[in-house]
Amino acid sequence: MINTIVNKSDVFNALRPNLGKYADTLVLIKGRDFEYISNTDKSPTSTTVSNILNNIDRDIPYTDIGEAFNRISKSNSQAVFITDCEYYDRDNKLQDHSPYMTSTFIDWLQKGYSIYIITEPYDEPCKGKIYKKNRFYFIFTDDKLQAPISGLINAEIQDLVDSGICTLFKMTNSDIGVVSPKSDMVNTNLTFKVDYLNSFELISIDDSWKAIQEYVMKLDKYGEPIPGEKPEPLISNIMLNNGENYKLSDIQIVATNITTKYISKDTSVADDLRVILPIDTTEINISDGFILDKATFKNNKLNVMLTDKIFTDGYLFNKKYGGNLIRLDFVITQVKLNPMNSSDFEWQSIGSSNNAICVSKSIDNALLDVNVIPTALNRRVIHTIFIKMESY
Repeated sequence: MINTIVNKSDVFNALRPNLGKYADTLVLIKGRDFEYISNTDKSPTSTTVSNILNNIDRDIPYTDIGEAFNRISKSNSQAVFITDCEYYDRDNKLQDHSPYMTSTFIDWLQKGYSIYIITEPYDEPCKGKIYKKNRFYFIFTDDKLQAPISGLINAEIQDLVDSGICTLFKMTNSDIGVVSPKSDMVNTNLTFKVDYLNSFELISIDDSWKAIQEYVMKLDKYGEPIPGEKPEPLISNIMLNNGENYKLSDIQIVATNITTKYISKDTSVADDLRVILPIDTTEINISDGFILDKATFKNNKLNVMLTDKIFTDGYLFNKKYGGNLIRLDFVITQVKLNPMNSSDFEWQSIGSSNNAICVSKSIDNALLDVNVIPTALNRRVIHTIFIKMESY
């Protein structure tokens, strides 16, 4: 979608040759009218869309920017919206101080998508005065796609960003995650195997709980600390990626013994273990048996320690069940918003003596929204590990 362009724009001129390749439709917004131009042939030289883009040499005057943002959020398709964000509502009131983009940003981000904002300053004469304004390029995309348009556009303007002609800002909640090590993940005092599966790991540990108690937890047979020994992590060297917009200030381990639930879903396992069905399939919360090492967490490393609470009666199963299957979920519980340079998104308002803050406030509101922030229920689990362990 396009509502503001000038032929002296370095960013637009950098994007213009390939802009027609990024979408199936070009939308020109003229007042309250939206002109949709199909772009089925994406050749940069022969399409109607490319010809239109090559002949744009002036700003399109008043447009319904609010409706444009609304249509983008409802489309669920990648889009590039070029605008100065100077929006007059249907009552002809300037919305420079109203965060009117908030709902659009929230709608897009809560789907796990991303928004890139390119900001290009420029001067605009008005009523005998020169105003310092910004031209914005909003890129609505999904970075999980094989070839998102953001990658192509960012590559084309990187030199302009490096030279200070424009700035680039990313909004997302989907870039937080972990990187599991390919070695040195499980305590080397143990005999184990790690299977790296789709988005999680399955760790099989062959040692007894007595061995784990002695060689990992450093406890004697009475459960007392062994003099001169320090407890070691059961699992270590998982690296945390905080992402672009947030800093994770706390993560909790939610540990669950899912042995009986697993057996109940696989009758062959139950038969082999001579377990009579039906059995109690209740998951047992054993979270206080596992903690994160707070010292290494400060360095964005997740090390999992065991506590003596793991031996609480009922937490672990005996030989009747053939072992224990434990699920560890790493759950985000507290985050902080990374600081941003608000001045990149503000400009000299034509309608008042104050700066226009509609973009900066919309960004703030969206990134702090309860449905977007990483502690939201549908995204707060950032990693899962399953551990097969011996009977207790």
